[in-house]
Amino acid sequence: MNKVSRYHKGVLAERVAALFLILKGYRVLEMRYKTHVGEVDIIARKGRTFVFAEVKYRATYEEGIHSISQQAKTRIMRSADYYRMKNLAHEEMDMRFDALILSPPFYIKHLRNAWTL
Repeated sequence: MNKVSRYHKGVLAERVAALFLILKGYRVLEMRYKTHVGEVDIIARKGRTFVFAEVKYRATYEEGIHSISQQAKTRIMRSADYYRMKNLAHEEMDMRFDALILSPPFYIKHLRNAWTL
């Protein structure tokens, strides 16, 4: 699969994951949130909790969960701190890091608290 095809599959997976979260009662605040310190695929909110989510589309669930490196987790945590710093009105909100793993044909697994600080 070429780089463009992977990119488009990744964007589609992020859109499907966002819709999945909306159907579960989350409010999606940002998608593909990019900063100078990193990127977060989806930033959502449910109640008093911000959710910073990484989306992975892989052939199997196991491949998806193992594809989230420590480097990616660090990048997402830095971006989450940056987001909270830029949105000081939300200082008192809780936050967590989730992963959404998608695999064919129509499998979505939402891992709440996929990693912690």
